[in-house]
Amino acid sequence: MFSSEEEYFLFLANRLLEGTLTAEERIVLDNLLRADENKRQFIAFLESEQEERQNIEAEIIYEKSKPIELVADRDSNVHPFLNHKKIKIISIAASILMVFGLLTFWSIKRDKEENIDSEWQTIVTGKGERKSIKLSDGSEVWLNNESTLRLKSGFGKTDRVLQLIGEGYFSIAKNPNLPLTIKTAHAEVLVLGTKFNLRAIPDENITTTSLIEGKVQLKVVENKQTKTYELLPGNKISVVNSVLEPSHNKSKHAVIQQQVAFEKLDIVETEATETLWMKNRLVLKGDDFNAVARKMERWFGKPVVIKTERLAEQHVTGIFEETTSEEFLDMIKRTGIKLNYYTLNDTLYVK
Repeated sequence: MFSSEEEYFLFLANRLLEGTLTAEERIVLDNLLRADENKRQFIAFLESEQEERQNIEAEIIYEKSKPIELVADRDSNVHPFLNHKKIKIISIAASILMVFGLLTFWSIKRDKEENIDSEWQTIVTGKGERKSIKLSDGSEVWLNNESTLRLKSGFGKTDRVLQLIGEGYFSIAKNPNLPLTIKTAHAEVLVLGTKFNLRAIPDENITTTSLIEGKVQLKVVENKQTKTYELLPGNKISVVNSVLEPSHNKSKHAVIQQQVAFEKLDIVETEATETLWMKNRLVLKGDDFNAVARKMERWFGKPVVIKTERLAEQHVTGIFEETTSEEFLDMIKRTGIKLNYYTLNDTLYVK
């Protein structure tokens, strides 16, 4: 437990961060700090934490754990990533202080300063989740399910570099002096100010950039040479990665061969199908049922197992707005595909 002096010190520290410290309390706090180096380090740590949180590079505006929630009013069920009011971390600090002592804070602060250049902010969505994110430069990002967005400290000030695994829709704020680059596993997208969808899901072996507004450049490494492609609104470019085994190439190792293809966006009711996921609409374009199962897992957040090879050979095309995996499969059955399903241990089995 804390002594009465320690409790009063924490009370004053909290008032300091809130900006409510009186002149008399300021004198008392200064006297305590002059007499104890550990307390000075503790206050310095808290103030640096507060400043770091207020200057964070990305903020989750809201997040939804189920697809149906995305069509609800944006003002409801909002989960802010950052509280713009004075951040009260005294209670957390006090708990750590009780166990480890004030010197622990100094050790943490020192380690953070040594590693600050290597720090990245990472935002992740799980299966069935989507998030809307506001970046510090004014850009906005929708992050689809099972996706990862990373940005480094200093984003919008020293650089504008993002890393994406999965799928996201980007509305990029214009800054001619600091172009924005999005890196995926097999391509880079360079933008000045535009709206586009970028899909780079690892198990699909394809990176697709769909441009809605503005102009982007796509950089692809082919045969150890970098090629740049320019994309105009209403078009999309796909980079397909195929693995060539040693018997099919001159190398002794498997190599990745990339093919680049341009297409027009598929428009339905004045909207590109590539962005309909933001409106809770799952788009399938001739997907075989194994691919459908993978998309169902990401979309609804429930594991799916295909039990028969006959079903795996079926292909599905359509735009679906169902809110559960069971409703989705019932709709598939209406298209004429014969299937049955059951749930066991929260896994959906389809046969």
